[in-house]
Amino acid sequence: MPNTRPMLSQGNIQRQNLLLDATIRDFSGGWNVVDNELNLDTKFSKILENMQRGIDGSQTVRPGTSLFAETSTFLDVIINCEYFNNHIIAVGGNGKIVRIDADGNVILIWDDAFASTLLGAPTGWTTTTFVSFAIFNGELIICNGINKPLIINTNMTVIYLKDLADNSNAFVPIARFVVAHGRYLVMAGSLTAGLQDRLFISNTDTSGTFVGASSPNDSITLDLGSRVPSGSDIIKGLGRFRDLIMVMFENAILPGILGVFDAGTHSPTFTDAFENVGALSHRIIQTVGEDMLFGDISGVASVQRALFTGNVTSSRISQLIDPDYIKSVGKLNSVAAFEDRVWSLWDSRSFNYMLFVPNADGISNTTETRCFVHKRNKKLKLDSWQDWRNWNFRSGCRSALKRIFLTEGTQVFILGEETDNQIYKDYEGDQEMWDDDQPWTDYTGWNPVADVKDSGVPIKFIWELPWADNDTRFLVKNSRYINFDTDGDNVFTVEMFTDNNYLNRTDKGEDWVEDSLRFDDGLGFDVDVLDPTLSITFEGGAAPGFGADEFGIKFGGGRPTRLEKLYAWTSKYKIQKLRMFGDGIDKLKFVSITLAYLIGSPRR
Repeated sequence: MPNTRPMLSQGNIQRQNLLLDATIRDFSGGWNVVDNELNLDTKFSKILENMQRGIDGSQTVRPGTSLFAETSTFLDVIINCEYFNNHIIAVGGNGKIVRIDADGNVILIWDDAFASTLLGAPTGWTTTTFVSFAIFNGELIICNGINKPLIINTNMTVIYLKDLADNSNAFVPIARFVVAHGRYLVMAGSLTAGLQDRLFISNTDTSGTFVGASSPNDSITLDLGSRVPSGSDIIKGLGRFRDLIMVMFENAILPGILGVFDAGTHSPTFTDAFENVGALSHRIIQTVGEDMLFGDISGVASVQRALFTGNVTSSRISQLIDPDYIKSVGKLNSVAAFEDRVWSLWDSRSFNYMLFVPNADGISNTTETRCFVHKRNKKLKLDSWQDWRNWNFRSGCRSALKRIFLTEGTQVFILGEETDNQIYKDYEGDQEMWDDDQPWTDYTGWNPVADVKDSGVPIKFIWELPWADNDTRFLVKNSRYINFDTDGDNVFTVEMFTDNNYLNRTDKGEDWVEDSLRFDDGLGFDVDVLDPTLSITFEGGAAPGFGADEFGIKFGGGRPTRLEKLYAWTSKYKIQKLRMFGDGIDKLKFVSITLAYLIGSPRR
């Protein structure tokens, strides 16, 4: 029987001499570690370290920080802070409180000496590891779960919270969590055994009147433990969502409605419960417009009201980064680390929900507090995650002008912004680099600084895309050129990996720091070493170019991406991935990336 199959020859393989190009402009997917990178679209990033999606759709290096105030004269360490009446109110672990004005001046407003001037000459606060705040009737209430709560009025006078009619705080509860909701001040989080599931609700429109104080008094204390469907009945935090008070437990949420009266008795209603979702801590909860965001042991979730039915629902929003989130949270083994040091902040200017997780239980062992950032704005269709590193902030607050302040140790830093108050390095005014502009390997610098204007340490940024095949998975691509559309003048390096070759499998490990000795088997420390096929260094589009840097900061110039010239980028691949990285000390914004290539045959 004759062979009727067509004969294949070299001429049957179609090759193109036409130079093709592929341009990446959509970076909206953000950070994604859960999906296989061979299946991901290029709008996602496998690594997005210290970068964020800009308001204009670009990919930018995250803002830096600058020293705003130093509180070490009065405080041993800042536990938490809040913005109130044009001041930052900072509470120290030693129980003292300071206010910080717009010029960074620090003024002590509470300690044993201030307390002794009050009626009865009480002592001040003892040492504390946790503080929460609530603004009610134009005054700031502060709770720590150990001492009686404090209240600060608009004159910045601090006294113990008390019932004004009785002039006593005998019935004011000692609680860790406080929130203002509607016409009520609500507390929870008692450390007393048997009271850990109690909700303390004040008298209508008064902050210091609770159960036991003289009439008129419609305050109430509720035992919510029996209403928790699963998990521990210890209250973990309080939140506000529209007309609901949200009481958070380890594995459940109880939404309630305040202001409901039965025969003159305040009777809050808790008729529903969300099961298998809860909160790690009170400080992780943020109310953001129509949503409430919070995190538990498994990820980050939101509560929202359904558009047509009006029902309140909960949904997980961290699916794309859950493996890394769970790994970070899994490093913490103590309840104190979860409740005292896992915290969040909402940056309303940049639309960033910032969630901070330390990398160790003990404060002395903590070298980094990782920041998981969720950029969200429904109107602008922003919904992506980012990974911000090399920070160790313990608390923060948002000012009336929506500027973000962060605290580390006894210091207060201000966070830069994309459109205003731009800061391109970390820890300006606090640390500085070596003479060659290099920081320590952990991206810290010298302290104190010699010149504030020339201070700060670089922001280490890494942006890695998934594997891509240019929609021709089976064919060889002959890479020819690469081009970037960027803004700013910071230097960055781009690497390309090809055909699943990512790690250098021949590397024997990292040597000892002190010398070149290895272990007895001839191997070093097991450190991943990357194996890029191509690597080249560029400068942002605003860089002056070769010989045009009049100040000599970037000696010899570089490869500015503003020039529409061809930069050779020659290689063969079936699949490739790009990785951009560098040390941010100036503005850098990626608008697009373009690869030029020729289509080849299926054979290498």
